Amino acid sequence: MFQRGVKSVLARVIPCPLMVFRCPSLPRPATNPAASPIGAQGQRSFRDAPALISMGCVLGWHDLDNTEFDCWPLDDPDELNMINCGGLEMAWVLRPPQRVMTGEEFDVIYSVTVKEHFYQWAVDHNVFTHSSISSAAEARHFCEEHECPDWKDANGENCCIHHANIHSCPMGFLVRERICGPWIPDDGRIFTHTISTAGKMTQTNWTAKVVLTHVGVTSLIAHIRVGNMQVALESKSIAVSPTVCGDGVCDEDELCSTCPADCSDCPMSPSIKVAIGLPLTIVIISFILTAVWFHYQKQRLLWDESWIIDYNQIKQDYVARATTGSMMSVPLANSDSNASCVTAVSSCTANPNTRKSPYTHTGIYDGRTVAIKKIRTKSFSLSKCIRQEVKQVRELDHPNLCKFYGGCVEVPNVAIVTEYCPKGSLNDVLLNEDIPLNWGFRFSFATDIARGMSYLHQQRICHGRLKSRNCVIDDRWVCKITDYGLWSYRREDAGEPLSTYQQRLNEVYQAPENLNTHSHTEPSLTADVFSYSIILLEIATRSDPVPVDESPQESAWCPPLPELISGKTDSTCPCPVDYVELIRRCRAHNPAQRPTFEQIRKFVHRINPNKVSPVDMMMNLMEKYSKHLEVLVAERTQDLMHEKQKTDRLLYSMLPRQVADDLRQGKPAAAQSYVSATVFFSDIVGFTQLSSSSTPYQVVDFLNKLYTTFDDIIDNYDVYKVETIGDAYMVVSGVPLENGIQHASEIASMALDLVSVCKSFRIPHKPNSQLEIRAGIHSGPVVAGVVGTKMPRYCLFGDTVNTASRMESTSEAMKIQVSSTAYYLLEEIGGYLLHCRGVLQVKGKGDMVTYWLDGKLPLAPGKERSPPSEQDWGAAFVSGNNNQNNNSSNNSSSSSSSSRSSLTSRHNSNGSSSALLC
Repeated sequence: MFQRGVKSVLARVIPCPLMVFRCPSLPRPATNPAASPIGAQGQRSFRDAPALISMGCVLGWHDLDNTEFDCWPLDDPDELNMINCGGLEMAWVLRPPQRVMTGEEFDVIYSVTVKEHFYQWAVDHNVFTHSSISSAAEARHFCEEHECPDWKDANGENCCIHHANIHSCPMGFLVRERICGPWIPDDGRIFTHTISTAGKMTQTNWTAKVVLTHVGVTSLIAHIRVGNMQVALESKSIAVSPTVCGDGVCDEDELCSTCPADCSDCPMSPSIKVAIGLPLTIVIISFILTAVWFHYQKQRLLWDESWIIDYNQIKQDYVARATTGSMMSVPLANSDSNASCVTAVSSCTANPNTRKSPYTHTGIYDGRTVAIKKIRTKSFSLSKCIRQEVKQVRELDHPNLCKFYGGCVEVPNVAIVTEYCPKGSLNDVLLNEDIPLNWGFRFSFATDIARGMSYLHQQRICHGRLKSRNCVIDDRWVCKITDYGLWSYRREDAGEPLSTYQQRLNEVYQAPENLNTHSHTEPSLTADVFSYSIILLEIATRSDPVPVDESPQESAWCPPLPELISGKTDSTCPCPVDYVELIRRCRAHNPAQRPTFEQIRKFVHRINPNKVSPVDMMMNLMEKYSKHLEVLVAERTQDLMHEKQKTDRLLYSMLPRQVADDLRQGKPAAAQSYVSATVFFSDIVGFTQLSSSSTPYQVVDFLNKLYTTFDDIIDNYDVYKVETIGDAYMVVSGVPLENGIQHASEIASMALDLVSVCKSFRIPHKPNSQLEIRAGIHSGPVVAGVVGTKMPRYCLFGDTVNTASRMESTSEAMKIQVSSTAYYLLEEIGGYLLHCRGVLQVKGKGDMVTYWLDGKLPLAPGKERSPPSEQDWGAAFVSGNNNQNNNSSNNSSSSSSSSRSSLTSRHNSNGSSSALLC
């Protein structure tokens, strides 16, 4: 009894339903629908409890009738005294997850609904303890409309669902394996997860957040109390401990992909193997195919005969080209077919009996001038060795090498066709005293040759015939190497007969180790370096390495080293010691001591004060000068545009844009008549007293600030500012751009804004004084035109100007006086608040009916004011003029003074027949 009493007390302290486990083999006991959940008839006997406890499984009370919820009396519930729910139902909307991590919060949602007969059943079975509830209607009103107090104060007397929360029962804690229901189990392990809530039956869905802390199967129960009855909805979840990656244990939730530290690395999946193997296979196959393709290209290039040129396709060059680039006509020579397509080019010297042969033969092939090297041989065979040499030469590409275009292979016209350089050979340029060559040019030549030879040696090609006549100059003064390679092609060349001097000259370029050997000795890299030293000597002295009158020397003779003078002029060597040392090293008797051309290139680059060629330096200077000019032109153009904008702004401030553009284009600015326009005048009230009490600087500053404010306002309207003189301010609309009758609306709205801004405007030197202006508006025809040539002004002519001035002069402070003509236009347009001032005696006009412009009428929401038609505003304008004429005096003449005069002395108008305003 004591233990059962403790359970009863704890059930009230911790009012949370518990998890319930299913045991489908146990049938649900029969219940008496008529029994009260509180009465003795509705309570179960505990005689069958031992039989239930003796079951070998944990029972779920809802399994007794295949429902997940069941009902019990509020007092002393157990697994045997379930009662009929009478139409009340509970269901999971968001069921607890089947598997959840301990310590991880999750949401559950359950619904509570009742059927129509529930309230009658609840009254019949005394579910509600209220003595006032005696009918189903009263029960429904209590459950669905009665507001519940806070959950702490809620009970069966003041709230329908006066308790709702979530409980859980770890099934492993049930000692005797009994079911978990809305009571305290034997071990006392029941957990409440949410604070109790209360509410009406119409809430339907109830939400709670749950966190499980014990590992294992846990029964979750959604528990509610309605009057003297309680209901529990059950579900089960498996709570697992959180996995920790790195603890050395591969938990069930850990995978090799999520925790390789505990579960080791994942085996490579077939897709990954394919993803890795396929690209590798593609790369390997691509590499093999590329190698095969390159090999095929080499073989194709080897047997490719596109380089073979038919000698008859080379056209004869009818122009003899001098070595310095000049051209002179020569007559055609009668020759055999072998020489019919080429022309001999004379050397740079004028003596026809010169010791030197022509630089080269030229011809026209494929639309360009080419150099032709004739091979004098009686027989020629296109062997594989020649094909390999041709293939090797065709693959060469360097800016300091003459390009190989092709060759002729038919005897007797065997020849090599290469790029032609119009400036001639380096020897011709050096010996031509008419060409000024400073040391910048000379270092450029030496550097170009070193670059070209370095490239040849990198391709494992030895020149073997390097000399100044085999170094040619193109039209950009770039030195290029020619007559290289193709040793087998030239092997049978008998050559031209040479004089004794030419033989000695050729021997000077030969390295000492090659002088006593056979004439067809294979060239070497070091022999090319020795030949380069002789070229360096020619560049320094600008003369042949062997004087013409020199007596024959021994075969090992070398030209003496040049004697160079150091200086900073263009004609002196900037580094004579280094230059002579380079010559000495390049012609060392021991070939192993000679530097390579890559070393020579770097050395020449180091001692050369000018790191670029003279032509490049000249081009760089020209480019720099050109860019400087472009920057200057751009700056001057931008300055010109700024000044033009300034002059345009100044011009447009004096004349309308359309008139100014016409005058700028030379068009005559003829006067133009406008049928209808609206003129606005305003001046400052008390300006004379204000000026007398202020300094001129203060007046100027005040007017500048005021008119700047006015100018900002009129920019928002279709108006044109005509003039400001002193305190007078004149604006017109409808001129020079006509706008129907909208000119009246534009002027009226602008005038209201100007008067409004004056209320907040403060005079700079008198901040406590209130600025007041008076304004007048009149509409009518005007004539506009440009007056004067030295200081042209855009002026308005007509009685409309004078009348508008009278409207202003007879107006009052901070008011806008409107003539009857402008009034009718504004009335036709609509949207403005005006009232009649009355009949006014106007000087020069007689009696006039005038109006005050008070403001704008607000527009109705969603409506827009449409402008009147042409017929409407025309009729309004005529009506206004007729009304004005009927009220004016017989003396209808207006002031003949100019508008400038009207602005300065409107009150002294002489009443003549016209008015002018600028």
